[in-house]
Amino acid sequence: MKWILPLSVAVLCYCVAVMVLSRLWKKRIAVEARLNSIRTDRVRQKSGSAGKKSRLSFLHISQSMKADMNLAGIQLTPEEFVLLWIFIAFAPAALSSAVWPSMLRSVILVLTGVALPQIYLKIKISKRRALFERQLGDALMVLSNALRAGFSFQQALANAAEDLADPIGGEFRTACRELKLGMDVESTLSKVADRMASNDLRLITTAVVVQQQVGGNLSEILDTISQTIRDRLAIKRSIKTLTAQGRISGKIIGGIPMILLLMISMINPTYMTPLFETAVGKLMLAFGFVMECVGFLVIGKIVNLKF
Repeated sequence: MKWILPLSVAVLCYCVAVMVLSRLWKKRIAVEARLNSIRTDRVRQKSGSAGKKSRLSFLHISQSMKADMNLAGIQLTPEEFVLLWIFIAFAPAALSSAVWPSMLRSVILVLTGVALPQIYLKIKISKRRALFERQLGDALMVLSNALRAGFSFQQALANAAEDLADPIGGEFRTACRELKLGMDVESTLSKVADRMASNDLRLITTAVVVQQQVGGNLSEILDTISQTIRDRLAIKRSIKTLTAQGRISGKIIGGIPMILLLMISMINPTYMTPLFETAVGKLMLAFGFVMECVGFLVIGKIVNLKF
């Protein structure tokens, strides 16, 4: 127990110092980057590698983590996000150890702080993918109108990328760059569909590839797919409205025990002490946590209809 508070405070101070210094040096780093861009390629490569090693390069960020952050649209560098993650994991535990020393509470807070940024990242990715699906019907209308005006598919895609907002605009811009570099349409659109987990875009990719191979009126095909997507979104909205009561009830019923536990712990800490310090209390907490997770999963399974 003695080492938890000093370790948490040390990690907390380190993360805050690195984040503050990184922000203070941002302007200086930008100026150095502009100066480096004027130099020759060899000098720029050497200075770039030295600059990367001088800052947060000691943090190893996996490629999947970088891809998830890019997909989520988080306006932070991966290194800054990891530092913030460490801060969230250790700051509550350090404060709790200073005010209410408890080994179990500190461990729970650390585990919660470790899980929260990952959950936030998954939620951001899910919302971005859902927004992509909602924008896809309008994007098909723009593509169809451009094809009727005489544009090629690649030109129509570039036109849609300029006219539409993110995330679909950014994904289409990435696809246009890959097409200019020589990739085929099927591979490019399939990558976007896999990244956004979009079955509708996979259907569009198949339609475009078949049209390029055997011919046909692509604008009419896109109009048909667009209407199908709009009908499916209308059904999803109707189902979401019908299941709203069940989803809200699940959130309220699942949140009441945790809110009551927090409120009673703040109002009368001695009343909740046996729950945290006795073996029976810890067993009850563990059992309650497991039952809460099971309840959330069951209610989510009931209201999440697939069609």
